[in-house]
Amino acid sequence: MPAATQIGLLDLASIQELYTAFPLLDAAPSDETYHRCSEASSVELRDGTVLLAYGRHAGASDNAAGHIWGRTIEADGTPRADDRILIRSPEGGLNAMSPALRRLPDGRLGMLYSFRVNVKTAERHFVSSKDEGRTWSAPSVVGTGGYVTGCHDRFTVHSSGRLIAPLHGSENWDYHWPQTSVAYSDDMGATWTRSPSRIEMPKLLYPGGRIVGEGGANEPSAAERADGSLLMTLRTSMGTQFRSESFDRGATWSSPRSMEVLSPRAPANLTRVPGRDELLLVYQHDYELGHVMNGQRHTIVAALSGDGGHSWPYARRKLLAFDPAHSIDYPSVMYKGGEVWITIRCSTGREVLQGRTSTRLMRVPLDWLYEA
Repeated sequence: MPAATQIGLLDLASIQELYTAFPLLDAAPSDETYHRCSEASSVELRDGTVLLAYGRHAGASDNAAGHIWGRTIEADGTPRADDRILIRSPEGGLNAMSPALRRLPDGRLGMLYSFRVNVKTAERHFVSSKDEGRTWSAPSVVGTGGYVTGCHDRFTVHSSGRLIAPLHGSENWDYHWPQTSVAYSDDMGATWTRSPSRIEMPKLLYPGGRIVGEGGANEPSAAERADGSLLMTLRTSMGTQFRSESFDRGATWSSPRSMEVLSPRAPANLTRVPGRDELLLVYQHDYELGHVMNGQRHTIVAALSGDGGHSWPYARRKLLAFDPAHSIDYPSVMYKGGEVWITIRCSTGREVLQGRTSTRLMRVPLDWLYEA
C-alpha cells in the first residue's frame, strides 16, 4: 500500500510524471468506432460482480450520438467483454448519457439518466430493474421543462427510503448559465416531485466585460449526513466548490456558499462512507485564474470530512492521481467491501475531452483514506 500523499499547499507543477496512488484499470476503453466511453456509474450485484453503466459516443462532444451501455466487472476489477445497450437515445435525438446507478431499498436496481432530444430539450429519467440489470422498466420522468439534465453517478437513497435526484438545467445547452434543483420520490421512483428551491449563482465577468466561461451552479452531488440532513456540492466558476444544505430530505435548500475547497469548473462527487459518519469528496484540485475552464483537469483528490462537510482538513486530503499529459476528471464512487471503487474519465489529450476518452477504474482501500 503506497504512502498517504497529502494535499496541502502542494506545487503540482513540480511533479514531472504520472502519479497514481493505485493502478488504473481499463474499465470501458474507447476505440476507433466509439471515441468516448465515459461518465460512468457502478453498482455491486448480488453475485459479487459489478454492473458498470456508461455513455458510449461516436465522437468527443457532449452532443455526439450515443446510447448508455453496460458491462460486467469481475470482483477483481477485470471487465468482461459483454457490453450491451441499457438505454437507447431518443429516436432522431442526440443521445442518452450520464447514468447514475443505485441499489433501491426494495432490492431492485434504480438508474437515473439524461434523455437528450436536442440542445434545447432534455429530461432526466428513471428506470428500475428486478433482474440485476438484464432488463429495465419503462421510464418515469424525473425532471422536465426545457433543458434538464444531471451529472452521472449522482443519486442519493435517503435512509427514510426517499430517492433524491440532483438536477441542473438552463434555457438550452449552449446558454451555459445553469441552475441547480432537486427532484425526489417517495414511491420508489414511480413519481417524482420537483423541489421549489432553485439554486442560482451569477454570471462572472472579467474587467472589460469578458465572460468567465460558464457561470451558474451545476452538476450537483448530494449526500445524507449522519443526522439525516443533506449536503450538496456544486460546480461553479468561483474557484471553489460551493455547498447547499437541506433539513427536510431535499424539499428545500439553503442559499449556496463556498465549501472552501479549491476547484476549477469541474464536478465533485460527494458520498457518505457506509457505516461511518464521514463524508468523502472526490474532486479536481487544479485551479488557474483566467483559464477558460478555471484550470486544467490533471489532478484527482479524495478528502474526508468528519463534521458533516463543514470543514475539509488538509491532513485528510489524499492525492489519488496526477497526470500532466492527459485530462482526468468526472469521478464516480462505489463502495465494495473494504474498498472504494472510483472510475475516472481519462482523455488522450491534455485538454478536456481532447482526443479519445475512456473510463478507468481505481480501487482504493478505505483504510488508506483514513491513514494519518
